Amino acid sequence: MLKFRLYYDKDAEQDWLAKMSNRGYAFKNYILGFYTFEECEPGKYLYQIDLLDDKADAYEEFCEFMKESGVEVVARWYRWVYLRKSASEGAFEMYTDNESKIDQYSRIRKFFSFFLVIETFGFFMEINAAIQTGKPLFWFFTLLIGTIALAFLRITWKCSWKIEQLRRD
Repeated sequence: MLKFRLYYDKDAEQDWLAKMSNRGYAFKNYILGFYTFEECEPGKYLYQIDLLDDKADAYEEFCEFMKESGVEVVARWYRWVYLRKSASEGAFEMYTDNESKIDQYSRIRKFFSFFLVIETFGFFMEINAAIQTGKPLFWFFTLLIGTIALAFLRITWKCSWKIEQLRRD
C-alpha cells in the first residue's frame, strides 16, 4: 500500500506510523512524502524517527549500533532515519532522559531553522518580484514560499516549546 503524507513534526509522524501498525500495516519505505506499507500482524512493530548528526560516517555507525540493540533501520531520507522494533520485545523509546530529548529537539530545531532562514529570504525576494512586476505567478510563489516558511517556523517554535517543557521537568 502506498500513502502520501507530509509531516514536519516527527512525533505526529511516529504516532501515525504506530496507528498504521496497529491497523496491520508495517512501514516499509519513504520517499518524498510517499510511505510504502506491507500487511503485517496488527501492532507488530513500534516505530521511532531520529535525525542523525551531520557527519558523513554517522549513518554506518548508527546502523551498526541499532542492529546490536535489536532495532531495524527501515528507511532513510537525507538525515532522517526510520526505525522499528518488534512490539513483542517491549517498549521502544530512543531517548529516555530529559537531557537526551533536549539534545534531540535542539538538533531538529537547528535543522529546520536553517531552512526557515532560506525560505524567509526567498519569501522577501518573491514579494519584491511580485510588487515590481505585478504578475500573478510571482504572487502565487510568494504565497507558496510564505506557507513553507510558516511551516518551518511552526516546527522550530514547537521544538523550542518542547525543550522548555523538558527543562522545567
